[in-house]
Amino acid sequence: MFIVGLPLLILLFKIHASVSSVLPLLKRLRWLFLSLFILNLWFHSPELTWLPNMAGLLLALERVAVLIIIVLVAHLLITTTETQDIIAALQWWFMPLNKIGFSTERLAVRLALVLDTVTAVQKLYTNTPTIRTKNPIKIISARVAGLFTQVL
Repeated sequence: MFIVGLPLLILLFKIHASVSSVLPLLKRLRWLFLSLFILNLWFHSPELTWLPNMAGLLLALERVAVLIIIVLVAHLLITTTETQDIIAALQWWFMPLNKIGFSTERLAVRLALVLDTVTAVQKLYTNTPTIRTKNPIKIISARVAGLFTQVL
């Protein structure tokens, strides 16, 4: 499945998305990748050793590669599918929960509101001017303060 699925994913990704659009997502997740890699190095081994064995190294690399593929597929899904189609699909998947009293219509409305809010805040964030300083804490706090005032 990996041999067939990965080239298909690469082809679809090349047609519908770009590497520059997903690179910031992967950059934000680098600490998660590193922590999962380190945890998977030693926890798959039955005996406790100071250095991981080759099987642990390969399993850790496989887990990180699978997580990167999941991020790529999720990005591809978001870029190629309309928001209304995603909401309709989730509402259809959650339809059996109507029998136990869970309202899928309310979930669809909440999801639509959240997705609209996220896109609106992303537009506000990209339009926020950046300050020129070398201190990253000041840059982050100024952008968050500007974004907060724009949202209010």
